[in-house]
Amino acid sequence: MICYVVMIYGKLLFMPSTLRYNQQRMYPVSGLLAAAVLIVASIAVPAGATGFHITIQAPARLLASPVASSAINDTGALLQQSLPSAKVSINGRTGSEVLIILPDTDIPTDGTRTSPPAAAMRRLPLPDRSYRWKSGSESGRTVLRLQARSAEGVACGLYGLLQGKLGFRFHHPRESVIPKYRRWPLPGQFTFSGRPRFEKSGFHLHTMHPIELTEQLLNPDYPNAFEDLACYIDWLARNGQNTMQFVLLRGIDRARWPRHAARVVEHAHRRGVICGVQISLSMLQQQAFQAITLLQLYPSYTRQVDDTLAWLFQAPWDFISLEPTMGEHLPFLGRLVPHIQLHLERQVAERYRSLLLLGTHVIGGEDAPREPRLAGSGILVHSVMCYSVTETNAPVYGNRNQCFMLRTAQKEQPRRETWYWPESSYWVGFDTPVPLLLLPYLDARHQDLETMAGVGVNGHLTFSSGWEWGYWLIDWSIARWAWEYRNSRAVLPSGPLTPLLELLPDPRLQPLWKEALRLQNFYLKERDLMRFMAAATPFSELPPPFDKPFQPAPEFHYSRLFKSASRREVDLHLGRPIRELEGYAREMGTLSQRMEAILAEGGDRAGDPAAVMRLKLARELTRALAVTSLRASHRALTLKALSARVGERSAGRNHNGSSGELLVKARLVRHQALALVKQQESGYRYPLPLLADRRDSMTAYPFGYLYPAGRLFFWEREEQQVEQGRFDPLFMNLWDMRRTLGLGSLFFR
Repeated sequence: MICYVVMIYGKLLFMPSTLRYNQQRMYPVSGLLAAAVLIVASIAVPAGATGFHITIQAPARLLASPVASSAINDTGALLQQSLPSAKVSINGRTGSEVLIILPDTDIPTDGTRTSPPAAAMRRLPLPDRSYRWKSGSESGRTVLRLQARSAEGVACGLYGLLQGKLGFRFHHPRESVIPKYRRWPLPGQFTFSGRPRFEKSGFHLHTMHPIELTEQLLNPDYPNAFEDLACYIDWLARNGQNTMQFVLLRGIDRARWPRHAARVVEHAHRRGVICGVQISLSMLQQQAFQAITLLQLYPSYTRQVDDTLAWLFQAPWDFISLEPTMGEHLPFLGRLVPHIQLHLERQVAERYRSLLLLGTHVIGGEDAPREPRLAGSGILVHSVMCYSVTETNAPVYGNRNQCFMLRTAQKEQPRRETWYWPESSYWVGFDTPVPLLLLPYLDARHQDLETMAGVGVNGHLTFSSGWEWGYWLIDWSIARWAWEYRNSRAVLPSGPLTPLLELLPDPRLQPLWKEALRLQNFYLKERDLMRFMAAATPFSELPPPFDKPFQPAPEFHYSRLFKSASRREVDLHLGRPIRELEGYAREMGTLSQRMEAILAEGGDRAGDPAAVMRLKLARELTRALAVTSLRASHRALTLKALSARVGERSAGRNHNGSSGELLVKARLVRHQALALVKQQESGYRYPLPLLADRRDSMTAYPFGYLYPAGRLFFWEREEQQVEQGRFDPLFMNLWDMRRTLGLGSLFFR
């Protein structure tokens, strides 16, 4: 450093008698050495330096936009957290050592979106969110210039810089990785750009399930409801997402809820996020909100639709999605009352000048009706669970695969607004309630995103059913993949595990997580063990023809095996699954132990909050993987106990022999897993009673979505089924079937 100062001093001897510094102050030649030191300080700020300034330079027109100004102020606060020794200002000191210059874009300043004419509603145009950063050295300081065409582009550019270049990680609405720096960490010269893969990208919060934000969205009286929702909307904005939707339920307070909804939509618009709500034409199940009551003939269906929409549009929704069936495996109302569906679609487009998207489902296979009635309406192309639309084996809802949904997207995209609507979690008895961290979601969603971007669909709306047990990783990864990033002209690589690998605190963990994904893809999908790892749903335990398929399940009934199958038949059905469940348990157990051993070497990280957070997240995910290993071990033991019970029945012996010993071992495994569950619960981001206790709910379920996981309900039930010989849906029933089926809504709202 001294040599560098001497070199500058020598050059200064040959300069004019005055020196311009930071474009503001003049220094005489007699102070050459002092000036040289100041120049050096402005070029390379030493660790622990004071007086280091970062200025975000924003034109007045940009600050008048709520979308841009919210992001600018948030970015300034985040930079101040990350660089505590710096002084971060907006339009402050122009001679700052780091100057971030934002463009003077031609944007509306009232934060509203101009509605297109009704005839144009087959598309929902939104501003271009692309951006490009260029950094260089000017007059001895670092200057970053942003190029963007809209306020939304400015916002995405600011958050893209934080997450793509500065190491911020906005992985959860209530939690972020914020790195700590003592000096500006970026190189003097670089270019960095971002381009959204879809015009609209965001999340559908499936509030039919009692997840983190269901009560806050539907109940204005829930404590801190608006604050929790604003926090989530801010998370969307920080991750470059511009779309949000949820499901409306029929138990809401119709007098007071619209004002609450309007406030939420207003905040979303200020953050550049469009808002939609899902209603049904007249769906019975799970407390779905209905536009019409089927057996209520007065007033007419048309009048009921008009009244419903007039009430609903007290909030300025950007789009509405419509569920056209009476329920899963129930008739499509578009076939029964097609003129009513057409009337609803037309009213949304012409009277309210909003977009209607018809929700589709994989139920019914290729032949199910999946077209809106109005040419200008759009469509949501759904897929379920951790299976892609290109996999040939996806045993969901009785289908062989979901490839027909890809064909639907290919057919509809050229002629109407078409969004892909895949699940990042499913709930019920499949993933988080078991609980299982299913890494194949990462593979399937990444593969589908690439596929749908190639098809050219307009939007990507991820169907989300909760964030704990590592499912925040799935949602955050999808948000990251929805963008294409470039350094200079090179596209940055993006794979199924890329966001996760960015979080890990130790590079030695990276190959282990790749191996974990391979193991789950092989055992759970290729070898079809999801049929056994998932818990039974009530309908799967009904006798034919009522045993309607939902999630992957064995192609036999446990009750028949128990009551009438021969030992040979039981071995035929259970032998391979038991062996492979034990194989998965052994390999994943060993792998998760290796991960934990590396994490245990993490040492004292108290001085680095970002490192502490990374370590916490890695332990949370590793713990979740360990539970999947124990789940496989437990399921193998209960299936072996079932097989032993059949042998004992055939031999005329009671079940206190080998089956009893196996059930004792299963209980020990369950208690081992339960200890890990309790550790996991201590890190839940929302209140434990909201997530994991029995409670009143706006949904059909009298508990939080992690209540079954909190006591390993399904594990215990499987033990008791074998011990008691009960394999019917009424045994240890968890569900409120009256509210779930909703038959009363045929007559009353």
